[in-house]
Amino acid sequence: MPGKPATAPVVPRAMLVPFILVTILFPLWGFANDITNPMVAAFKNILLLTNFESSLVQAAFYGGYALMAIPAAIFIKKFSYKSGILIGLALYSIGCLLFIPSGWSLTFAPFLLAYLIMTCGLSFLETTANPYVLSMGDESTATRRLNLAQAFNPMGSILGMFVASMVILVNLNSTSENARRAMRAASEGVPVHTQLVVRQLDAVRNLESIVADRSFESSKRLRKKAMEESRALSQNLGLLADPQPELAADLAKQIAAQPSENQFAAAAKAVAIVLQLRDRVTPTEAEAQRDAVFHGPGGLELALMLGKEQPLLAESPAFASARAALATAAPAAANVATILETFYQEKPNSEFIPLVSAGLTGIRASLESAHSGLRSIPAEAFTAHAAESGAAFKEIQKSDLGTIVGPYALMGGILIVILALFAWKLPHDISHEGDKQLHLAATLKRLFHNGHYLWGVVAQTFYVGAQIMVWTFIIQYAGLELGISKATAQNLNILAMVIFVSSRFICTFVLHYVKPGVLLGMLAIGGMLLTAGTILIHGYGGLYSLIGVSACMSLMFPTIYGIALDGLGDDAKLGSAGLILAIGGGCLMPPLQAAIIDLPPINLGFMELASVRASFALPLVCFAVIAFYGFRSRRARVRA
Repeated sequence: MPGKPATAPVVPRAMLVPFILVTILFPLWGFANDITNPMVAAFKNILLLTNFESSLVQAAFYGGYALMAIPAAIFIKKFSYKSGILIGLALYSIGCLLFIPSGWSLTFAPFLLAYLIMTCGLSFLETTANPYVLSMGDESTATRRLNLAQAFNPMGSILGMFVASMVILVNLNSTSENARRAMRAASEGVPVHTQLVVRQLDAVRNLESIVADRSFESSKRLRKKAMEESRALSQNLGLLADPQPELAADLAKQIAAQPSENQFAAAAKAVAIVLQLRDRVTPTEAEAQRDAVFHGPGGLELALMLGKEQPLLAESPAFASARAALATAAPAAANVATILETFYQEKPNSEFIPLVSAGLTGIRASLESAHSGLRSIPAEAFTAHAAESGAAFKEIQKSDLGTIVGPYALMGGILIVILALFAWKLPHDISHEGDKQLHLAATLKRLFHNGHYLWGVVAQTFYVGAQIMVWTFIIQYAGLELGISKATAQNLNILAMVIFVSSRFICTFVLHYVKPGVLLGMLAIGGMLLTAGTILIHGYGGLYSLIGVSACMSLMFPTIYGIALDGLGDDAKLGSAGLILAIGGGCLMPPLQAAIIDLPPINLGFMELASVRASFALPLVCFAVIAFYGFRSRRARVRA
């Protein structure tokens, strides 16, 4: 009686070592992707960039994929998988090591070049590793073998997020971006007093334009906006008039001396508070006094800088007149704030408007007088302090850039060791290519006439753009909307990745019962609904919606990949490179979203939408394109 035919092993014994080595590559590019996303916010704070400028990190990072995907595919077809992997590892390590001189330069452009070179290497690795794993054994087990290797990619992603949060973001200097900008301006000879007076003049003019609006009395939105801005004006003028430097210095010393909590426990606690799983931590006595007197950490920072400047500026007689003008403006601003708060909370009364207008006119006159007095102070009185501010600012930048450079430099060293190991252990002759002729023109012609494939490239481009926008700008969303720190927001990104990985297993099971195109369309609609929640729901509800989007993105990349390559035959080898090129979508859309975040709030008539919330209209459009492709491809099957 003949026995059952032997089942081919997923990984043949002879291929076990090469398979393990190549599988190492999957978490390597996951690590690079997810340690980089939060660096957009980090570089913005350190180098004082706009949101658009800092998002060029993503443009450079994903630009490497777009630049190198097709050349990598051609190179690998002409030479070998091993050569492609070695070049990819070499470029990856060079890009990481270039972070060292980039940190010395204290400028942004060298970092962008390092990211571009790094991802040229990643493009080689991703274009090579998938078909290489497929070729390491029997064709009947190729898909299972590839799925096994790809299962390690999220481990690298989570490690990258963890390093970004626990090694980089929490160890950056705590000086806020506003304080850094004040230090830089002070180093250029503009006292912090002058900077703040100019800002308050702008705030007064803005308030005057709001109050002068014909619909001010009837518009609750405008009345609320005026109340909030007048409250901020009152607080800032109070600090300018009397920064209480001795109290500020004493509170800063007390807060710095408070025992620090283990950073892992602190991170878990912070996330639990955001998710409302535990109550907020009660502030210490020093923190409560800081918040009451200086209106939070930012106010304390400003008070310390103002107090340091006062003895220098006081040497000029003009400073006394400036302080007198500020002493007049501060109580007037507090009075206007009280009137507008009453005006907002109670039934509108048109008699309040002339009082507010007159108060703002007086405040503006006092601020203009203070500005004139400050400008008349000789620059020589401030020279030494300007030099000191510049040196302190440079020291903070050097320290922070060193914190960023460390993990990348370490990764560069590890990659050199991995490169040597691959050069020694990987076989040269593994290939599933029977023909080394490129036939490039003919293959490209067929691909460009295949609408199903081209729409797949478009959908993949929009998917990668959506994924990078959602995972990159969660930090800006959490910070600007809810005042959550960058480190805590990045921990929320780790939570989103856990949801992403869990959802991938669930959706893989669902694929046994639902056609890939239908499932893709349903996931995209879910992504649209949650993104709409991110835009329209204020506060924590919007943040929870943004975290939940990751569940809908979980299976999009491999599903689009499989649907697009269905039925391509041998053209799938170059076609897969086109889908890797589509990762370049990550270099186009994040800068567009960042440019929207840089805009002022958007007035929709019935509500004023913060620009960071409005910016998520871009991922919403991306998910709409993916939904279209999914339902358009509902009859397709993923290649087995």
